[in-house]
Amino acid sequence: MQQLKLPSDPAKPSIFTRILLFATFFVAIEAVPVVLLWVRKAAQSQILLRSLFAVLYIGGFIVIILALNYSMKQVTNHSYWHWPTLSDIQLIVIAFVGAIAIEMVLNWANRSLFHQTQTANNEAIRYLLASDHWIFYLLMFSGIFLSPIAEELLFRGYLMNAFFKPESFWLPIVVSVIFFSLAHASTTIISYLIYMTLGCFLAYTYRRTNNLAASIGLHMLNNLIAMVGMAAMIH
Repeated sequence: MQQLKLPSDPAKPSIFTRILLFATFFVAIEAVPVVLLWVRKAAQSQILLRSLFAVLYIGGFIVIILALNYSMKQVTNHSYWHWPTLSDIQLIVIAFVGAIAIEMVLNWANRSLFHQTQTANNEAIRYLLASDHWIFYLLMFSGIFLSPIAEELLFRGYLMNAFFKPESFWLPIVVSVIFFSLAHASTTIISYLIYMTLGCFLAYTYRRTNNLAASIGLHMLNNLIAMVGMAAMIH
């Protein structure tokens, strides 16, 4: 991985600083959902305490998103999001259909080989959705809107701009896919492939469009279908 140095680009932070920031954001995104466990432990009658935890949960995502957006500006001076164009939307639709088709096959393989009806990550989300009404609404909102923005800023935006040249295509996609899959704590090789498939379509969409709004839109669409599906299973 080589640092891009162009006369028109701002000097990037040192490689150590970039790695440290990426690791910090990675851990932060993984840590914020822990707040939901605090909500679950608080009694239903403790409205104030639960409200504080809810603000902390949503606020955690907002802080991460703002910090990632600021960090993005330190590693690139190129525009990295705008309203999706017609071609962006077409790619989102194609990528979504492709990802769903492959994931259906992989989910079938996961059930057949490992008797796992859902990935461990999705099973944990479904369990939390069913455990508490507060958690249900917080998780539905964050899963559909906040997580896609934070994850795309980190795994597509920051990672692919901080460590790779703009003309580098497949290598940043592969690296992004690996870290994205690792972040979802899979327990079977098929589960890893499921998240690698989604990560590949997300990274490819971003690299093709140079527009984070496109990969965020694809990610939101994927999560919307997944979250609604899991919600339907518990109601």
